Amino acid sequence: MARKSVAVIGLGQFGQAVVEELVNNSADVIAIDNDPESVQKVAQYLPTVFIADSTNEQALKELGIADVNVAVVAFGENQQASILTTVLLKELGVKRIIVRVEDEYYEKIFLRLGATETIAPQKMAGESLANRIYNTSYSNFYKLDEKYSIVAIQINPDFVGKTLIEINSNFKYGVSIVLIVRNGTSFIPSGRDQILGGDTVYCVGTTKDISKFGDTLNAELKKKTKKK
Repeated sequence: MARKSVAVIGLGQFGQAVVEELVNNSADVIAIDNDPESVQKVAQYLPTVFIADSTNEQALKELGIADVNVAVVAFGENQQASILTTVLLKELGVKRIIVRVEDEYYEKIFLRLGATETIAPQKMAGESLANRIYNTSYSNFYKLDEKYSIVAIQINPDFVGKTLIEINSNFKYGVSIVLIVRNGTSFIPSGRDQILGGDTVYCVGTTKDISKFGDTLNAELKKKTKKK
């Protein structure tokens, strides 16, 4: 896979997290912020980080932003800076522009201005928290779209092991088990692999179907526990 070049503009907590993960994945990253303290934090692990004003077209040109494959506009509440930066990136010919938004109202505006996609981390965090509060066995929750989610379900240590063929989650519940994490090691399971007590199981399906699947596992566990 060819290395991607990415510009991350705005180095708050969200922007810093994006930069760090991109660096871990060996991407070519240029990071920009007008706050020296934020730049200094990122400079500890990325040499190509600069103090610059992203609403200044000449500054973006001098830093080579026009040549990147992807630009992430990671500002938080500074909508004016996000709007101006998005317009300049579009004019510079950046093909993929991802903009962080805090308000759904702005999603369509940014798409009209040239953004190829938007991301709302606060909304995603809220959805994840709500689902983890409601389903105590969930350790992580990611909404893929309006219908499907990927959920990490923690299996009770007392659960009696069953193979994926025995559980038959896809046929019975419409849920696909795509990953198992066991004792800190993750693997993609086959039908003959077992789910064991203490595992974390990553499932893909609708939120409703995954919830039913998790409830069923817990219900089976309670019956087995009562018999002991």
